[in-house]
Amino acid sequence: MVTIAVKSLDRAREFYEKTLGFTPGVFYEPTRWQSYAFEGNSGFGIIEKKDLKRENTGDIINFRMEKIEEYWQAIKGKVEVESAPGRTPWGSYKFIIKDPDGFRLGFLGKES
Repeated sequence: MVTIAVKSLDRAREFYEKTLGFTPGVFYEPTRWQSYAFEGNSGFGIIEKKDLKRENTGDIINFRMEKIEEYWQAIKGKVEVESAPGRTPWGSYKFIIKDPDGFRLGFLGKES
């Protein structure tokens, strides 16, 4: 399971659940940790760190998915886009967005 730190759990939940459509799973209150499911990808979670100061490290989490073009159309006006959908040098079709804390999220699949 990959877990990333977020400054505000409430703001991040709104983004991941309402904007991106991730399905919430287990929530563990003592550490303010929330797990998510997304199209059968391996585990993903967020944990609140109110003093978070993210630096541009180049880190990215990639999510494989079906119907990538439909998903892009549904979210493109609601997110900060780093790169629009396009073919990668290794043959996948991918776009990259940023979450409210600046973490880079890649979505890849097959072009229709």
